[in-house]
Amino acid sequence: MDTIEQRIDAVRNDREHGSRWLVQQTITILRDLAQEQGAAQEEQMAHLLKAGRTLAHARPAMAALSSAVGHILSVQGGPQAVAQIAQQLLQDYATATERIAQHAQPYLSGCLLTCSISGTVLDVLSAHRQQIAQVIVLEGRPRYEGRETARILGAQGIAVTLLTDAQAAIFIPQCQAIVVGADSILANGDVLNKAGTALLAYAARGHNVPVYVLCETLKVAPQRWPQDFQQAQALLEEKEPEEVLERPLPGVTVRNFYFDHTPYTLVNKVITERGLLTLPDIQAIAITAEKNAHTLFEG
Repeated sequence: MDTIEQRIDAVRNDREHGSRWLVQQTITILRDLAQEQGAAQEEQMAHLLKAGRTLAHARPAMAALSSAVGHILSVQGGPQAVAQIAQQLLQDYATATERIAQHAQPYLSGCLLTCSISGTVLDVLSAHRQQIAQVIVLEGRPRYEGRETARILGAQGIAVTLLTDAQAAIFIPQCQAIVVGADSILANGDVLNKAGTALLAYAARGHNVPVYVLCETLKVAPQRWPQDFQQAQALLEEKEPEEVLERPLPGVTVRNFYFDHTPYTLVNKVITERGLLTLPDIQAIAITAEKNAHTLFEG
């Protein structure tokens, strides 16, 4: 069995899964560590805090990891209480997409367009496949995870059209909505998601097509979008240029950011397991997340 350190590295280095899967892994790591036998309670809590802080920083664009860690480790009562709250959070998270699907049902019909891969979006679209005529999927360079999205939806009996990312604006006018997930919802309502989401949202606004974000409330973060470009880049997780261009070209710099920033003004609805979130709702959740983060990092 992998060690805790190896499992944390797997979360940090994962390129294949959406944030939903990574959140589940993060919660499970903390639960399992809290259930380990043999160490004194004080020592075990120290190990939990160390692992939690590492996990919270493992994926800067994915606020749900930090939110989940803060929620779990802010509980009082030692390792046993930590294990119990982690297990409860796992159970709540497992049913979240069912509740999101209920709230999203009135908005998902006809022809929809999505990008990248999101476990939440896949579950919700599959739940409403009878009322969806077609899903247009962008393939998601540089790792083409949209192809997996297309495969899964097609296996559910949904009519799927797969496109290169650059073709999105050609097909947006025939869509009833753009449906995407989120890796983070910032405190001012802005969205961090797979690179290409922002361009999609700007194009959708130009064609008067609504953009719906489907996500769990754990993805609400206390941060705001930084005005400093260097700080902003840190949130977007730049990866190896070889994923974009295998062999370097003389005089050519390759950039490979995995995420981008979509302003709240381009999002029509944020649909969560609690229902549709208004901006005051998002800000209230962000305040709680900030309190938990303070406990984790400074308490």
